[in-house]
Amino acid sequence: MKTFIITGASKGLGAALAEICLNQGFRCILVARNNHKTLQKSENLAFVSADLTETNQLEKVMDEIISHFHNDEDELYFINNAGMVEPIKRIGELDAEAFILHAKLNYLAPAILMDSFLRRTKGYKNKKVVVNISSGAAKNPYEGWGAYCSSKAGLEMYTRVAGAEQLREENPAYVISFSPGVMDTTMQKVIRSANETDFADSAKFHDYKEKGMLRTPDFVANILLELLDEQELDNGKFYDIKELIK
Repeated sequence: MKTFIITGASKGLGAALAEICLNQGFRCILVARNNHKTLQKSENLAFVSADLTETNQLEKVMDEIISHFHNDEDELYFINNAGMVEPIKRIGELDAEAFILHAKLNYLAPAILMDSFLRRTKGYKNKKVVVNISSGAAKNPYEGWGAYCSSKAGLEMYTRVAGAEQLREENPAYVISFSPGVMDTTMQKVIRSANETDFADSAKFHDYKEKGMLRTPDFVANILLELLDEQELDNGKFYDIKELIK
C-alpha cells in the first residue's frame, strides 16, 4: 500500500493529488488549515489541521501525521506542497512581517517537516520519498519575487544536501524537488493581480491565462505520480515537468 502525506491539500495541486490518490485506493494523510470539503470520507483518508507558519508546532504536526501510519510495510510519499507567492514586492519595499510569514511557509515549514520525517523514518526499510514542490523561480530571478525566488532557492539547496546525505544512510529515502511549471491555480490569480510596478513580468502571466497555456492541477498531479512510480529516482534532483512530458 502507498501512503501519501500531502501538505497544502485543500486546493490546487495538493487537492488534485489527494483526489487521484484516493481514487487509486492509496492512503492519504492531508495537512492543511482547512479540510478538502469535496473529498468523500474514506478509511484511507486522514486529515491533520495545521497552520504551517506556526513553526514551533511542527513537531506536534508530525506526531499526528505519524499516528495515522498503519504499518511499516507501506511505501511512504511525503509531498511538501503548501506555499505562497506573496508578498510580490521589489526588494527595498518588502513588508517585514509579510516576508517573515512567507519564509516560514515556503522554507522553514517544509525544511523542518522534512527533517522530522527523515529522522522518524530512519529505520524504515521500504520505499520512502520526500518531494519538495519547487519552481523555476528557484533557479531564475524575477523582479518582484525576491521573497519567492529566495525561499524556493533555499529549499532547492536543502533538497540537494539531503539527497546527498541520504546516499550514506542504511535505509535511504529519496529526496527530490519537482517543478510543476505554470498551473491554473489560486496562486496564478494572485500573480495576475500584481501590477507591473511590483512585478515586471505581469503581462507575461496574463498571456499564459489568455492563451490557455496554464496546465491543470490534475494534469500536473498525474505527471508527478508517474514519476514517483519509478523504482529509482536521482537523489537531490530537480525534476522539471517540461522534461517529463512525453
